[in-house]
Amino acid sequence: MLIEKQRCKKSFLSFLRYVRIIEPPTHDNIGGVIKFELWEHLREAIKLLLSEKLIIWLKARQVGASWLISAYDLWRAMSQVGTRVMIFSKGETEAYEKLAKCKEIYNSLPEFLRLKIQPDSIGEIGFPVMKSSIKAFPATQTAGISFTASVLDIDEWAEHPFAGENYLRAKPTIDTAGGQLIGVFTPNPWDPDCLAHTLFRDAMAGRNNFSYLFTPYTARPGRDKAWYNRIEKDTPEQELKGLSRELYMLKCFPSSIEEALSSPETVVVFDKKVLNAMADDVRSPININWEGIDNEVCHIYKDYHIGNFYIAGTDVSLGVGRDFNVTVIMQLPSGEIVADIMSQYLAPEELALHSVQLLNRYHNPLWWIEQNLWGRTVIKKALKLNYTRLGCRAEKKPVAPYNDIGKFGFVTDEKARGDLFGALIPAINDYQIKIYNQSGLDQFRGIIRNAAKKGKVEAISSKHDDYVIATGICWLRKDDVKTGEWKPKPIEGLHFPKHKREWPRSKS
Repeated sequence: MLIEKQRCKKSFLSFLRYVRIIEPPTHDNIGGVIKFELWEHLREAIKLLLSEKLIIWLKARQVGASWLISAYDLWRAMSQVGTRVMIFSKGETEAYEKLAKCKEIYNSLPEFLRLKIQPDSIGEIGFPVMKSSIKAFPATQTAGISFTASVLDIDEWAEHPFAGENYLRAKPTIDTAGGQLIGVFTPNPWDPDCLAHTLFRDAMAGRNNFSYLFTPYTARPGRDKAWYNRIEKDTPEQELKGLSRELYMLKCFPSSIEEALSSPETVVVFDKKVLNAMADDVRSPININWEGIDNEVCHIYKDYHIGNFYIAGTDVSLGVGRDFNVTVIMQLPSGEIVADIMSQYLAPEELALHSVQLLNRYHNPLWWIEQNLWGRTVIKKALKLNYTRLGCRAEKKPVAPYNDIGKFGFVTDEKARGDLFGALIPAINDYQIKIYNQSGLDQFRGIIRNAAKKGKVEAISSKHDDYVIATGICWLRKDDVKTGEWKPKPIEGLHFPKHKREWPRSKS
C-alpha cells in the first residue's frame, strides 16, 4: 500500500484509478457512486494539465470536465507540499458546489490514500500534513486578491459577472509563484464578446500564451444525432431562457468551435460592439456636496447648464432588494444621461423625495413616471412635494387637488413597450445616447428577443431592465420638450414722424 500511495502521489493517472464520482440517476441510468471514466478527450485534457501553465477549455455541457478538474485540484493539494488551490465560480453557491465535488471524491478514496482534513467547511478544505488547501470563491471583483495560488481553477468562466476585473486581480496571484490557471467554460449565448470567448479566440490566433482545448458534444460516448434530437425535443421551456431550441443546442452542445463562438444576432437586442464602445464614456459622479441632494443616492455626471434642455424618466419597483428603482435625467438633444438614481433599497416614497431634490437641481424638467402599482405612490408623493411638471396622457392636465392621478405617468403596456423599444434600440445602436453609469449600461447587455414569447423584448431571466426602461421613457417622450433655439427678435429701425415740419415765418 505504501508503494501504491507513493505512486498515486507522483502520478495523476495512478490517482485517477481510485477516483469515484456521483452520477445522478436517470431513466436510462441507475447512477450512484461510479468509477470515473477516462474518456479519450479527458486524456487529451490531462496532457495539458500536466504540462501547461495557462489553459483555456471550451466545451459542450456534461463531458466530464468539472469532475476531472476537481480530481486534479484534490490531487495537487494532497500530493504537493504548500499547494494552494483557488476555485472561482460565478456565484457563492456554484463555487461551494465545485468544492463539494472535491470532497465527494475524497470521501470515496480508499483509506490508505486519505489524509487528515482541517479545516473542513463549505468554503475550504485543508490538509495540515501537506500545508495545503482548496478554497472556493464567488467571482467578485476582489475575490482572492490577498492570496497566492498554485492553481487557479475558474469554472464556467463565461458566466462570471466580473470576469475582466476578477482576472486582472487574480492572475498576478499565480504569476508571483509560477502557478497554473485553468479556465473552463461552455459558450455564453448572451455575451459572445465576454472575456472567456476573447481569450479563447486569442489563444487560437497565437495572441496570448494560453493553450486551448475544445470538446464537442460528440466526445462523450453514446452521444449521436439521435441523442441530440431527443435532448433538443425534451428540454423544458424554462431551461431555454429566451433562446430558440436550435440556438440553445448550438450553445450548450456545440459540435464545432464555429458553432460555440458564433454570435446569436437574432436574440441579442443591442449591438454589443456599440455597448463596448459606450463603456469608454463611463465616468464617476461629480464629487460635490450638492445642496439638498444626498450624494449616496443621487449621482450627477454633468451639472445643469443654462440653455440645455432636460427630460426625466422613472422606472418604479417595491425597493426590497430585487428590481431597481431608477430615475434618469436626459439632456436634449444630445441624449446624455447626466444624472440618475439607481437603488434596490429605496421605498417608492423615498424615490419620489430624492428624485424631486435631484430634478430641482435641473430646474424641474418634464418628468415621466412609470404608472404601475408603486409608480402611483411616487406620483402622489411628487404632487405632495409640489412637483407638477409631470408627464400626463390627458389632453387637459388635471389640476389641484389632483383627485384623479390616473392620467399622470407612463403606462408600460405591450403597445407602449413596443413603441419604447422601437425607438430605443436604433437610438442605442446608432450611438445617439450616452450613459455614464456602468451598472446602468450593463443592463442593456441582458436585453433579448424572447423566442419563446414570439420575440418579445425583455431582460434575460435573473437580469434587470429598470435602467433600460427609464432611459427608454426619456427617449420616447423627448419630443414633448421643445428644444428649438431661442432667436432674439431684431431691433426695429428708427422711424421719424411723417408730418410736415413748419418752419417759423420770418417777419417782414
